[in-house]
Amino acid sequence: MASAQTPAPARDGRSAAKRPAGASSRSRTAPRKPVRRKRGSSRRWLWLAAFLGVLWALLWQAPASWLSAAVWTASGRRVLLAQAQGTWRDGSALLVLEGGAGSRGATVLPGTLHWTVSLGNLWRGRLLTRIDWPAVSAQPLQVDTRFGLSQTSVALRPAGEGPEAPWPGALPLTVLDGLGTPWNTVALRGQAQFTLRGLHLESVAGRMRLGGQAQIDLPDVASRLSVVAPIGSYTLTITGQGADAQVDLRSDKGPLLLQGKGVWNGQALQFLGTGRAAPGNEAAMANLLSLLGRPEGDHIRISI
Repeated sequence: MASAQTPAPARDGRSAAKRPAGASSRSRTAPRKPVRRKRGSSRRWLWLAAFLGVLWALLWQAPASWLSAAVWTASGRRVLLAQAQGTWRDGSALLVLEGGAGSRGATVLPGTLHWTVSLGNLWRGRLLTRIDWPAVSAQPLQVDTRFGLSQTSVALRPAGEGPEAPWPGALPLTVLDGLGTPWNTVALRGQAQFTLRGLHLESVAGRMRLGGQAQIDLPDVASRLSVVAPIGSYTLTITGQGADAQVDLRSDKGPLLLQGKGVWNGQALQFLGTGRAAPGNEAAMANLLSLLGRPEGDHIRISI
């Protein structure tokens, strides 16, 4: 009688075929390792954000002396905001005029100038500045600056008024002494009363253009070089006309009569005029006339 035989174990291939589906794939899949985030990268972003926050806070509260240094450099060392107080956005200072590099003259303009800068429209390329200067004008001045890729414009008008509204003011002629020669030699004395109407400056491709009008009335002007005082009353009018600005000078009265016309093309002034002494004042005006221009008969020729 034949004994029962134990079946031989199946080969690996046949045994695997009988296993449930997916069993082998689960056994071969290795457990996933947890993903570790780089702490260094997160810290760098935090430090960068903190740095930018501190930088913005410093710029936001930067002292007025920073603005003073910028004005001093941009004006070629001719305009200085002295004794600046506050911040660059809201501050005050004394305005000083100087003759530039190498000049020893300087004049402090009257009163304290206060400014307030509004940044609400900066994202549109527009900066609004309000200037309060009671010693010069009872009406605050608004300076509207617009920035472009190749063009920058600055418009002046009374705060809260339309663009053509006049802005009046007055300054003593002694402020001209700080500009150096020939102003400190002629040493004009008196009060300059000015009116700005729709005045705006534009810089297009590096060239300046003037629009609007500035009228300066000079009543009863005196000079250190003349024993006669006053020497006369004058009116200077500057009218912007696109690429050129027309300059007109005339005398209203006085022993020294001046008149002339000129053109400012944004880079240089060309002016031709005449000066003469009123009858009976020839000897008294001779010294002053010789400094103003070249003699031509009974008058002098003024050329700039």
